[in-house]
Amino acid sequence: MSNVLQDIFKNHYEEMLYILHPRKSVIENVDRMINCGDPSFGGAMYGCAKCGTFKFVPFRCHSRFCPTCGTKYSIDRTTSMSFKIINTQHRHCVFTIDSELRHFFLEKRKLLGLLFDAVQSVIFRAFYKD
Repeated sequence: MSNVLQDIFKNHYEEMLYILHPRKSVIENVDRMINCGDPSFGGAMYGCAKCGTFKFVPFRCHSRFCPTCGTKYSIDRTTSMSFKIINTQHRHCVFTIDSELRHFFLEKRKLLGLLFDAVQSVIFRAFYKD
């Protein structure tokens, strides 16, 4: 049984490859998401020792991109973080790349490291002033 996102990507897979030319990692995530929960890609068989009933459970992709697995990932991540944060006011910051500069980062993905260094510098400076 597939979900809406799986159907969309299955129906437009070739277009995605030839028009968008996605990176290899994107293609791998899309492939995993499309095949998530498909019994033909394997699974595990469980049996009840008392009644003898068997149940086949197909393997999942465990990708954050997948609507099914991504929801579980988000819940697990939120729960994990809730045990690590301290009891104080928190701020949520969103850093974006200006649309005129995005093509540089799309063409040279290694530049993202510089971007993260710059964001870290801004955050440290803001906390240092406080």
